[in-house]
Amino acid sequence: MKDGHAEAGSARPRAIACAIAAFVFAAWWATTASRSEAATRSATFNVTAQVVSDCSIVSAPNLNFGTIGVQNVAYYGTSTLVVSCTPGTAYTVGLDAGSVSGSTVNTRYLTGPGGTMSFSLYRDAGYAQVWGNTPGTDTAGGTGTGSNQSYTIYGRIYAMQTTRAPGSYTSTITATITY
Repeated sequence: MKDGHAEAGSARPRAIACAIAAFVFAAWWATTASRSEAATRSATFNVTAQVVSDCSIVSAPNLNFGTIGVQNVAYYGTSTLVVSCTPGTAYTVGLDAGSVSGSTVNTRYLTGPGGTMSFSLYRDAGYAQVWGNTPGTDTAGGTGTGSNQSYTIYGRIYAMQTTRAPGSYTSTITATITY
């Protein structure tokens, strides 16, 4: 202080500091005041889903009898059919007669360059239960668990057939799940 007057240089920084403090306080007050004065409303809603009885055939791999020569012995092959159904859903799995004319579920045919050869598909390893497509009679089945369930298809080409000409012999079987 000189002659009772404050020095001009020291008042300016104080004024700037006061202005900054006032600005910060005003900004804080404005945000705090607006937050405390805000109103809200709420609503609730339900989220729902309806699970229905459902089944699917997860996989139906080919059944391959392999290489066949002179047909004086039977030839065997297997495949594993995999299905999945919602828990508690009763189902049956059937196999049709196949795509070759004259086939039945008891005697199916493969066709190729030398004509046809007969085979059958079974539900059991003892080759006693023919696998057909009449629910409750000659199908496999169960109750769904929500997980995959596997069924082995047992195939047999009968022995003592006339040996066929070399080449590829095929039939297309349709698997159907009923629930």
